Amino acid sequence: MFYTNKEKSAVKKNTSPTSTDVKVAKEKGIDLANSWNAYSREVRLHIFASDIKEMTRFYNKILEFPVVRTWQDSIESGVLLNIGGNIIELFSKTGNKDNKKFFGNCSFSLRVKDVLKLHDKFSRKNITIGSLENNSWGDTSFTVSDIEGNQITFFTPNFSYNKYYKVKIN
Repeated sequence: MFYTNKEKSAVKKNTSPTSTDVKVAKEKGIDLANSWNAYSREVRLHIFASDIKEMTRFYNKILEFPVVRTWQDSIESGVLLNIGGNIIELFSKTGNKDNKKFFGNCSFSLRVKDVLKLHDKFSRKNITIGSLENNSWGDTSFTVSDIEGNQITFFTPNFSYNKYYKVKIN
């Protein structure tokens, strides 16, 4: 069952660890980062594409992520796509200025407001998508692979934000 906006706003989002969580974490040598102040306000996932034009089309036209910026010069080309406050940065594998060789694929997950509606929407597009999965860890998800095999998982927690993101040390 998904939580409603009313439930979200009615509950204070306290995701602080309990004293037991802190004790167990300390025994295991884990820093729960209680006093850490995030210095990053944006995360960028870099994907090196063999066909940057087709990858841009997939992410922009199929998945509907807005393009923030593009560039192309004599050395490289790239595209920035907004994924809800963070960025997917596509780089052309050919002509990369750092001359790095990137092999393999990546996968990443995006929390969305309503995974059921998004699954329905993507089901009407000419792409292959995975089935909806009710996961034992507390969310419902489905996957899509881009044209180069990178896996994108879209998910929505099945219970309140407060419970889903609560620190739990076993």
